[in-house]
Amino acid sequence: MRFVFLFLTFFCGLPVFAKDAPKAMLASHNDIKGPIIGNSHIEDLEIFADGRVRYSESGNDRKTGTFSARLTPAELHRLTVLLNSKEMRAVPAEIPSQIKVVDFDWEAQLNFRHGSGRQTIAIKNFYPMLNTQRPAYPKALIELECILRDLQARATKRPTHTEDEDWCPESSGKSP
Repeated sequence: MRFVFLFLTFFCGLPVFAKDAPKAMLASHNDIKGPIIGNSHIEDLEIFADGRVRYSESGNDRKTGTFSARLTPAELHRLTVLLNSKEMRAVPAEIPSQIKVVDFDWEAQLNFRHGSGRQTIAIKNFYPMLNTQRPAYPKALIELECILRDLQARATKRPTHTEDEDWCPESSGKSP
C-alpha cells in the first residue's frame, strides 16, 4: 500500500519538473510530387530562436535523413526582420494555384511567429520559378523561400541550385 502512495506521489509531481520542448520560431512543410510520375518527396524544416536548424526529408526520390545547421546571429537577425516585416504579414493565409498542374505538385505550408502573433501560409501548387517571368508570389514570400532553400542546401551539404533553375533574386540567392 505504501508503494502505491509513493508511486502516485512521484508521478503526480513529475509534470512540475518536466520542461516544454522548445517550439520552433518557423516551421516549413513541403509535400512534393513529381516531376516524374510516382516520385514523392516530403521536407520539414524548423528554425529555433537560438539559431538551430533541423531539416528532415523523406520520399522515394532521395535518401531519407535528418540534418542540422545553425544560423549565425546576423542570419537570424535577417530572418527575424523578414518575418516581422509588414510585407510578410500581408501575405495571405492561402495562396491558390498560379499554374495548371500537369506532372508536378508542390504543396507548401509555413508556420511562424512574429511580433504580432503566429502566421500560417498554405500555398497550393507552389511553383516559385514563375516569379522569374511574372510576379506570381509576394516578394517577401520568395525571399523567405530562398533563405529556406539555402539552409536546406547547407544542412545537407548539397549545391543550392543549378543555373537554369535559379528562381531566387540576386539579393536573396546567397546563403542567408
